[in-house]
Amino acid sequence: MGRFNSLELSGNQRETAPEPEAPVVRGETPKGAQYFIDRGDRFFFRCEYEAALQEYSRAVGLDAGAVAAWQGQIFSLTELGEYHEAELWFGNATGVVGETPELLALRALAAARTGDFERACGYSDSSLEAGGGILPHIVRGEIFLYSRRNAEYCFEQATALAGRADWRCAFLIASACLFADTAASAATALKFLLPVLEKNGACGELYLLLAKIQLKLKQRPAAQKALEECAALMNDYTIPAELKEAAVPPGFWARLFGR
Repeated sequence: MGRFNSLELSGNQRETAPEPEAPVVRGETPKGAQYFIDRGDRFFFRCEYEAALQEYSRAVGLDAGAVAAWQGQIFSLTELGEYHEAELWFGNATGVVGETPELLALRALAAARTGDFERACGYSDSSLEAGGGILPHIVRGEIFLYSRRNAEYCFEQATALAGRADWRCAFLIASACLFADTAASAATALKFLLPVLEKNGACGELYLLLAKIQLKLKQRPAAQKALEECAALMNDYTIPAELKEAAVPPGFWARLFGR
């Protein structure tokens, strides 16, 4: 997978022109598009999608042909629930870099998350026919979760392509399962996340996602421990207050009355 070629994502900015390149201090090497793509990836896998969007947008402003940056913007918009904008950005992206399997997969993802499964399946078919890849298989798996088909087969295909120790692939699979918002899909998320966590124990992003999954399964003490691991590994990251509060085990009276 090679970091999804930096997520194998990328878009234009929202309603404004791309931000200018960061000012260069005397003697400092000018920062290119890849620098901002890498920063976007860092924010994306910490679920800080607004910040990721800004970094990918800066990359596009520096290099309009940076496919990864266009895909990163569209993926970030989708995760933010900005599905209409994601669709607009798909049009902008394909006008510049053409239709890639990843862009088609992201279009399928946005359609699926708005409940338009006919269009989602059509775009997903096109993404696989155009060459497939890791992200197209992950998106196909998420679509299959909604129709109770064999999503795990699609996730296994993505894992085989990425390599079984690739934490970003596992992260995206688990995120897809978490978005499906059922106990069964949360259990599937753990199935793909935990083996990779064993091989990437220093990855705080995985513990962050693990905590969210455990909260879905009502495993508050385990979620609290996962957040503590995340905080220890990512000391430059502030865990959202609502997530920390949700992981606090309920008191006696709350347990007594089933809250």
